[in-house]
Amino acid sequence: MGFLLAAMLVAGCGKKAGPAPANPCNDPAPSTYAAVIAPIVAKNCLDCHGSSVYQTLGGGNDYSTYASFTRLSPAYLLSSVRHDPGADPMPKGRAKLSDCDIARLQAWVDAGRPNN
Repeated sequence: MGFLLAAMLVAGCGKKAGPAPANPCNDPAPSTYAAVIAPIVAKNCLDCHGSSVYQTLGGGNDYSTYASFTRLSPAYLLSSVRHDPGADPMPKGRAKLSDCDIARLQAWVDAGRPNN
């Protein structure tokens, strides 16, 4: 039995994992604000944080433009969309964003939140 287990471990060590994805969700291009981030924000945030409702529904936080969205702390944004313990989970009262959308937001933040 010990020999069989050792043989299985050695055989498993010879297998190499495939290359890691170049970027989140196997997207062919990096996360850009205009093409990737703005649609995520429009779909998930603007019902409460849009320019006409943010004062009453969004706690005074307007995310309808790049300038207004980037006023938000990146750490706060990511902890909220990940639903981290102690964070204010967003979108409020709705399901958490997909892992892929969260990865796209993280990649954009990691790139310095470019306006592209």
